[in-house]
Amino acid sequence: MEALAIRHTAVLGGGNEAVFPKDLLRARSFRIGLGFGSAGDLGQVIGWGRGRPETMMGLRGMIINEWYVPAFCSLAVSGATDWLDGFVARKMNIDSVFGSYLDPLADKVLIGCVALAMVKMDLLHPGLVGLVLLRDVVLVGGAVYKRASNLGWKWKSWSAFVNLDATHREKVEPLFISKVNTVFQLLLVAAALLQPEFGTEETELCITYLSWLVVSTTIASSAAYGAQYLHRL
Repeated sequence: MEALAIRHTAVLGGGNEAVFPKDLLRARSFRIGLGFGSAGDLGQVIGWGRGRPETMMGLRGMIINEWYVPAFCSLAVSGATDWLDGFVARKMNIDSVFGSYLDPLADKVLIGCVALAMVKMDLLHPGLVGLVLLRDVVLVGGAVYKRASNLGWKWKSWSAFVNLDATHREKVEPLFISKVNTVFQLLLVAAALLQPEFGTEETELCITYLSWLVVSTTIASSAAYGAQYLHRL
């Protein structure tokens, strides 16, 4: 792993530099080398591991091969990194617009990949997973549309489009009902993964109840986001 690289400067530039040394803890972000050539905010780097192809394909492979307990443990580690990047962001006062988009996107991609594999193994109902994925696709598409509209449908490059910390800063703030929906999704996935190894008729009933909670909160969050969009028109 390469050494942490921080350049002495008085200007924060593009989310890659920070004041050093006395203002380091107040800096929004700093450059970090990871050995594989990537760089960015520390919290974003931690969180993006959840959405990396290696992570998703590894979890999918475990589920397809019926390694449900290892898959559950891997998912728990991913959840721990989710908490860790939020902890780092709070402690270092990181206020990244880009991170506010990247973190939930990584969660959606990971959960979507796991859920599709679980449908293949008859662990989750395809209608439920389809509903959740449809909602997520609409939300991501809406975010892209909103970003393009904020830029007046004109940008010089893809990097300029995704550089959310530079111009037209507007963070994504998930609604409370959406956070509740995410919690229910994670509980459902965890319970369904453990059901083949440790499940009983009672736990099967709990999975059914969790499934309906996911459906209801998915519909409710979709309606809430729709109402929020209409209110801002």
